[in-house]
Amino acid sequence: MNFKRLLLFLIVPLLAQMHASAHHSTVAYAQKSIVLKNATITKLVWADPHIILMFVVKDANGGTSNWSTESGSPVSVARVGWHRNSIKAGDVVTIELFPAKNGAQVGRLKKVTFSDGRQLLDTQTNPQSLK
Repeated sequence: MNFKRLLLFLIVPLLAQMHASAHHSTVAYAQKSIVLKNATITKLVWADPHIILMFVVKDANGGTSNWSTESGSPVSVARVGWHRNSIKAGDVVTIELFPAKNGAQVGRLKKVTFSDGRQLLDTQTNPQSLK
């Protein structure tokens, strides 16, 4: 095998891995999660590459704040118990997420907790961290 082919076989997989890890980076989000209680779901977007959950939360002044949070892909969240109808508009839940560092009302989902205690976890959530 000549040197150029060897380099090609070493560099292409490395570049592919760099691209994949950049896409799945969580650098835009804080490392500490926040909890938003009494969040009313307005929409669930069940689509690739990430599920988007939109909701409204009342703030301390009685106003409302619109939020959205991303989770894994439909296939990946299905592996941890989600399905298309797991959560729907009008559901009132508690949402734990990693908020955006820039202050925007967006984040990476950690978990959704229903009033009956049932939980939907994100694909990146370690179940051991929830105990």
